[in-house]
Amino acid sequence: MQAGDDASARAEALTALRERLREVLGSRGYTRKDIVRRSGASRIPLSATTISQALNDRHPAPTLRTVTGIAQAAEADPETYRQLLELWHRSRPGPDVAAPGPCADVSAGPGSVQLAGPELLQVQQAPFLTAGPVTAFLTPYYARPHDIDLERLLAPAVDGVTSCFVLLTGDSSTGKTRALFEVLLRLAPQRRLWRPTHAGALADLLGDGRVAPGDVLWLNEAQRFLHGDGAEEAAAALRELLLTRPGVVVVGTLWTFPYWEEFVRPPQSVNAPSHVRALLEAPVTHRIAVPAELTPAQQAEWRSLALSSGDSRMGQAGRAGAADGRVVQHLSGGPELLAAYRMGPGAHFTPAEHALVTAAIAVRHTGRRVPLSEELLAHIADAALPPRLRPARPGWAGEALTALVTGARADGRRTDIRNSLTALFALRDTAGGPTTYEPADYLQQNSAEAAAASVPGPALWDAMTAFTTDPAVLMDLSYKADQQGFTKQAVVLMRRATTAGYPTRWGTLLSTVPVETREREEMALWTASHTSWESGWDMCARLLELAGEGAEATLRLAERAVEEVDVSDVKEVTHLLRTLRDLGHESLLIDRDPAALMRLSKADFVSDVLWQLLEYGYTAHAARLAGRILADRAFLEHPAMVLELVVAHRVCPPWCEDGKALFSAAASRVDLSGDIEPLLSLVKELKEEYAEAAHLLALRLADAIDLWDTEFVASSLYELRELGMAAACRRLAQRAVLLVELEEPENVGWLLDELRWCGFDDLVAELLGRDPLAGLDVGSVKKVVPLLWALQGLERGDLVRRLLLNSVRDVALDDAEYTAIYLDELARVGRPRTVRRFALRAADEVLLSGAAGVLFLARSLDREGPPGALDRLARRAVLAVEPCSHGFVTLLRTLREHGLTAHSDALIERAVAHRGLSNAVRRKELLSALRTAGETEAADRLESAAPVVVAAPADPVKPRAGSPYGLETDGTPAAPWTWSGLDAVEAQLASRTRGRTAPTPGTSPAAAATPR
Repeated sequence: MQAGDDASARAEALTALRERLREVLGSRGYTRKDIVRRSGASRIPLSATTISQALNDRHPAPTLRTVTGIAQAAEADPETYRQLLELWHRSRPGPDVAAPGPCADVSAGPGSVQLAGPELLQVQQAPFLTAGPVTAFLTPYYARPHDIDLERLLAPAVDGVTSCFVLLTGDSSTGKTRALFEVLLRLAPQRRLWRPTHAGALADLLGDGRVAPGDVLWLNEAQRFLHGDGAEEAAAALRELLLTRPGVVVVGTLWTFPYWEEFVRPPQSVNAPSHVRALLEAPVTHRIAVPAELTPAQQAEWRSLALSSGDSRMGQAGRAGAADGRVVQHLSGGPELLAAYRMGPGAHFTPAEHALVTAAIAVRHTGRRVPLSEELLAHIADAALPPRLRPARPGWAGEALTALVTGARADGRRTDIRNSLTALFALRDTAGGPTTYEPADYLQQNSAEAAAASVPGPALWDAMTAFTTDPAVLMDLSYKADQQGFTKQAVVLMRRATTAGYPTRWGTLLSTVPVETREREEMALWTASHTSWESGWDMCARLLELAGEGAEATLRLAERAVEEVDVSDVKEVTHLLRTLRDLGHESLLIDRDPAALMRLSKADFVSDVLWQLLEYGYTAHAARLAGRILADRAFLEHPAMVLELVVAHRVCPPWCEDGKALFSAAASRVDLSGDIEPLLSLVKELKEEYAEAAHLLALRLADAIDLWDTEFVASSLYELRELGMAAACRRLAQRAVLLVELEEPENVGWLLDELRWCGFDDLVAELLGRDPLAGLDVGSVKKVVPLLWALQGLERGDLVRRLLLNSVRDVALDDAEYTAIYLDELARVGRPRTVRRFALRAADEVLLSGAAGVLFLARSLDREGPPGALDRLARRAVLAVEPCSHGFVTLLRTLREHGLTAHSDALIERAVAHRGLSNAVRRKELLSALRTAGETEAADRLESAAPVVVAAPADPVKPRAGSPYGLETDGTPAAPWTWSGLDAVEAQLASRTRGRTAPTPGTSPAAAATPR
């Protein structure tokens, strides 16, 4: 499609979207005011202006939030909502979905679930019991109740009605992955399939917009995508996709413990990121628990299926799991593998093999979730092996790992179970790339504690510290070390994470380092030299964190920030320039001359940089930037930009010869579709020197203002009148009196006042000729009274009387002071019987939110109300006003003023019995206010009634638990250490792990091995 055709299609979709929104409102009989009110009760409140602009063809396209809010408020049915979403997406620039392209980290697979097959999707193969002809990769499938729930949840997303993320949780080897494979084979066998390999790949996939409605996203072992580098970004993008685009199917598996429990842990946990938790708690996410055991009835059905299918593997698994119901686990060979491991070194596995498997399980037990390298596993295994069992060959670890992942040793003997199930499996991000390893799930879940106990703690932590390079994983290990009391190790890991590129916050580092070991100045300087940031905003946050840690650290970090910032990126320049100004170092960035080097790509940020240069007094730089801006006349459409250009023309060295022509041209072409405030500010600025341009812009603005929003029209008239734009006021008023909505009394009153203050008596008469009182939505008394005042200002007593008598029955009495004003006005025009009825209603129904309003209403009732009305109001007020509050004194004085002694005494007795009396008396403000008001007797009564508060004894100082220096990784108390001494600690670590360098990709025997 050509660019012009694409733009035309988007414009047609936007027109259709607005037409459909109008139809939705019309079919339900809702006015825009109704939508404002109803949206306030939903989770997406909208203003009248937002709704008007969404429906007005002269304004930019509405946001997805606005479309969703209108649809919800109008109670649109699911099909209508789907149509609105589709039209919104079609109206957006750019293609909906990019065509899949080559990617090292993400694979679309052969194209579908059916073509990918079970092996590629990591469905565990049921091992063959005996040699002989191979039958099928998988056994016949036995469906259980969770399969029914799974199909029920996925079907609407497959049909394109909704999107969903269905997550199967449970123990290892319980059939979770097989269940997902089977249901997708039934419901979506030919749908396009995406299989990212880790969180960063998932984030890239979603960020590129490649996942489209109708696609399937396969997230087996979902912990890989919900933890570590890129997990937060991926989770946020996935949640947004599922909530905004129907027809996307996402499936995944996860162990219940520790992964599910950890990810949904309350926010105080550092391992439960907010976006991940938000995704798992989203309404589109559904968790289904997969049982670990079969019931007796299910076991009988299993045996029947095994008999009818003739598959001996099912029969054997049924018999092996008969006692405990763990039939599915036996089908994968998990229990046999566990038994082989538990036999110990020298039985099924050689001592070196057993030590490597134990090392992998032990590291996993710490919570580290990335694949494990040969060097890391070899270091731990070497420490765990007795000296007499340590292999002599230099390449022993590679040979043993090859045997473990392929299932066969060099001499032909087997390490696997049933020629299929291996204790470790190998992973490679790319073909020929470095190999990393994972322990078998069943081993990990059933032997983790024993494995961890058999591995020396120092060797485990040394290896994880020395051979981990991923900054996010290093930081995660730091948290875990701190939780276990290994404080020094936690700080070392945090330092390594920081130098590896993790954006460590100063507060995080400070809270991890014990007070006894801190050397704050040195720490701040180290942080300034090594800290990283993820974005321009993050860079500024790091600068502000160190602002109070000494001038040298702040200057060092500021110099790094200025050196690394992309001065061609106007967004980064504007954020950094403002932050550096707060620190007094903005000249560092100015010296790099961003005014000459930055790309003028985004008008908002360019105008902000120009404003800062003017504000900080760098007029020469501002003039240079203004001259560059002038070369692109498109910027004259941006109100904030033109505003800053006006200021620059006044205070900077000459950069434009003919300001009058420039700003006249700007006034004629500036974009009027955005917020009105910048436009009004521009009118004000132009008025000082370029009055003709100011009046031109004001007239254009008067022609563009949306007339459906009466409040907006009235406020715009006020602003234009204050600016002295009489002609623009007249033009706007002439348009408004013909078309403006006359529903809200307050807004109608405001508009009448503005017309009167502008001197447009003829337009006042024209508006009144539309009979604004006929279609009013009376509503709150706070909205009716301003209209009363406006009509009184016009000396239209007839309309005042009509408004009062028409609204007296329906007006909502939600404010006591305005109700008093309404009663006084009613008394002037209404019959005594009507006035008495309203007075009694006011006494019984008015909302008593404060004592000040009661004061006004009490006086009105005393003047206009029937006998008993004031007494009824007082009885309610005594119960409504909080005793011992600021309103207490005001109410007491009101009751005294009207001789309501019984009620004033009741109010005092309520205060005496109130639980907050002691605090109020202790603070003295209440007693002082009472005595100032002449209520000395009441003050004395409260003071004498307040119970004496006996101060609780101070808690004894509890001694610090354990050593302030934490523990060594072997569990013994750590010797005193300091921040500056950690360099030596890291040097010792390097010495202990020296010699185990990462192999060149493809040179390790294990790297070249292909798992069976």
